[in-house]
Amino acid sequence: MNVLFFLIFFSFIVPQIAYGSEISAISEKEIFGPNDWIKIFLNIDGYSGGDVNWNATQPDGATVSGTIPSLQASKTTHTIVRNAFDNQFGHWKIEYQYNDVKKLVDVEVEQLTVSATTDKLSYGPNDIATVQFSTNYYDPNSAKAEFLYIKILDDKGVPAKLVDDVKIKVSQSNITPRFSMHELLKYNSPGNYHAVVNYYGVQVDVPFVVYDINSKTIFLGSDKSLYDPGDSVEIDIVIPDLSASSGVLTITSPSGKVSTKTISVVSSLSRVQFDGITSSEIGTYTVRFDYGDSIATKTFDVLIESLAKPTLSEFDIDIFLDKSQYRPGELINATIITSKLIENNISYWFEDPSGNNSEQISLVTYASNTFTIPHISEINSLQGSWKIHVKYGTVESFAVFGISGEPASSAKMTVIVPDWIRNNAYWWIEEQITDDDFATGLEFMIKEKIILIPNSVPSDSSEAQIPNWVKNTAHWWADGLISDQEFVNAIKFLVISDIIQV
Repeated sequence: MNVLFFLIFFSFIVPQIAYGSEISAISEKEIFGPNDWIKIFLNIDGYSGGDVNWNATQPDGATVSGTIPSLQASKTTHTIVRNAFDNQFGHWKIEYQYNDVKKLVDVEVEQLTVSATTDKLSYGPNDIATVQFSTNYYDPNSAKAEFLYIKILDDKGVPAKLVDDVKIKVSQSNITPRFSMHELLKYNSPGNYHAVVNYYGVQVDVPFVVYDINSKTIFLGSDKSLYDPGDSVEIDIVIPDLSASSGVLTITSPSGKVSTKTISVVSSLSRVQFDGITSSEIGTYTVRFDYGDSIATKTFDVLIESLAKPTLSEFDIDIFLDKSQYRPGELINATIITSKLIENNISYWFEDPSGNNSEQISLVTYASNTFTIPHISEINSLQGSWKIHVKYGTVESFAVFGISGEPASSAKMTVIVPDWIRNNAYWWIEEQITDDDFATGLEFMIKEKIILIPNSVPSDSSEAQIPNWVKNTAHWWADGLISDQEFVNAIKFLVISDIIQV
């Protein structure tokens, strides 16, 4: 009896064990590529419905968060949409919470590396300069690859006159664009220049010197425009007209400390190495070279590593036009690069020589801070100086171009669909954006005369209606199975036939 009483009593005082939920989260990869979306395989043992909250701490300390709605069979693949434009390379920490249970996952994103050098540090008027670009990330599918941009700036940061910017799809790890120094010197003075390379928002500045063999002017260049403390400094001296056997090179520190070297001159190009110059002071250094009756000067900066190096402003818009001068009716290609993503909508408009503004056109783009705007000017466009204005968020910028000459023949125009529409097609196929979002891109192509619709009138419907089978056409085009022209023709037919409404 005593034993029975004890067992009954014990059953009342022993606490009941509650079995809670358990979160399992496994990263799809050990290391994600610089441009990869982050994917986590999520499983909740004991899931009983409701949202799962997540919070991701990015490498720079900023956080992004959200919720995952009801899971099917307690499992889901959580995708954090990102790309290399975010510059969030390194260690991510992602925390999941369901009810009172938490799970922390560590994720690594590979650093995007970009390297750019010139084959020489100085060039004569008959030289061809080669910019040697390399990266650890590229897309062998050219249709999906991101653009590399290169522009030539003078020592004051002003774009070189009538030198076309380079725009190349990065479908291989090494690219070697070339520039003619003869063409550069046609419209620009000899001196110090910079090849500014931009890829996924990562910018590399490559300085070089251009000299004229018929000039008596001495040019000074350096292997960098910005140094860390302790860096060695290389000064390049270009002397087109040799008149003396030596000269004196002087470097003055920000505090006024002077270092000098006597340089023996045996050729038009001399390279002088200085060690220890940058170790003690930060600020602007002045370089001077005295050669016979000639004097040349330049400056460079030294910043401590903890100081922020000059980069793009907190938020900035750059506009690159494929040409500076167009004929009426000619295709104008404008590439817009923003320093970061803030929203999906961007708007633009044109201002004619009389100051009249055109209708504003809005476009929708996703997961990219590079936008391409192809615009066909009117045959009867006013000739003179025009502007293209771009607004993104609260920031506006503009670029100036000219329209003059005889009208261009529209029959010779090649249809080119902007890459951001191809990106939107992929998103639409994967149901990451709505029919209405994709239709906005089609409206853009109609307004910009990429798709010519007779007497086209935008639909009054608040939402676009696009049959699912139309995705086949978009899919074939996005994968490069049909051309831009074939895609445009197909969409034109669907709009005219009222099969899709935009």
